[in-house]
Amino acid sequence: MRIERKNISRNLPKKGFVKKENKHHIYFHHHYKGIDTGVYTFMSHGKKHEDYDKKVLSRMKKQLKLDSTQDVADLVNCRMSEDRYNEILREKNFIPVD
Repeated sequence: MRIERKNISRNLPKKGFVKKENKHHIYFHHHYKGIDTGVYTFMSHGKKHEDYDKKVLSRMKKQLKLDSTQDVADLVNCRMSEDRYNEILREKNFIPVD
């Protein structure tokens, strides 16, 4: 399984993530109702990181509080909705129950 970095960068902001860049990395911090949930992931700016393989996706899985690399793929390829992702985070007590 491989995912293009541009898909991650383009689609995470559609799922409630705020993109912040610095000299070495691009950070994505998850926000729910305007509040940072503490859930985040990051990517490198480097040219050799155009595609992310299963090893990197496994690290992202932990950062994003998901159960499988397939869940990561579903999130960044828009097969998982923002509402479903928020529901997962709510079940794991990363965001409050409404």
